[in-house]
Amino acid sequence: MFEKQKVVLTGSPASGKTTLLNRVNHPEISCFEEVSRAVISASQANGAQRPFLENPLAFSEAIFENRLHDYFKASNTPVQLYDRGIHDVVAYLYELGDDVPCGMEEDCKNLTYDKVFILPPWEAIFEQDEQRAENFNEAKKLHNALVETYNAFGMKCIEVPRVSVANRLAFILKNL
Repeated sequence: MFEKQKVVLTGSPASGKTTLLNRVNHPEISCFEEVSRAVISASQANGAQRPFLENPLAFSEAIFENRLHDYFKASNTPVQLYDRGIHDVVAYLYELGDDVPCGMEEDCKNLTYDKVFILPPWEAIFEQDEQRAENFNEAKKLHNALVETYNAFGMKCIEVPRVSVANRLAFILKNL
C-alpha cells in the first residue's frame, strides 16, 4: 500500500525512463507518458530539424503546458508517476542559457513532486533517433542541469542505479 504522492521519473535523454515506465504494471500507480515526442514529431512535420534549439521558448511552452495538464489530471490511484516533470523544461532552458519565463519559474516553485527518481546517463544503452538528437556529452550536461534544477526547487533526486530494467523498477517500488 502506497501513500498518495506525485512522483517524477527524470534523467538525461536515452537513460531508460520510458522503457522503465512501460514496465510499471501496478494497480496503485498511474503512469503519465512523456509528452515531448509528440511535440517534436509535430514540429518536425512542419520542417523543424531540432525544434528545441530552433525555437526553445515556443517548444518549451508547449511541453510545459502538456506536463501541467498531466500534473493536475485526476487519478484514482495513490501514486502518479510521470515520465519527466515540469521542472525538466526549466532545466533544459537553463542548460541552453535561455531566459525562463517568470510564470514557469513560479509554477515550479509552487508545484513540486513528492519524490524525484533520476536515471543517470548510461552510454551502454544510449541511442539517438529522429526525436532524440542529443549526443552523449549533451546528455551528461542535461543530467547535471536536471539535478541542479530539482535541487534548486527543493526536491532531492534519488539516483536509480544502472542495473536491469526489472531491478530498476524494484528499486523505485521499494523507495516509494
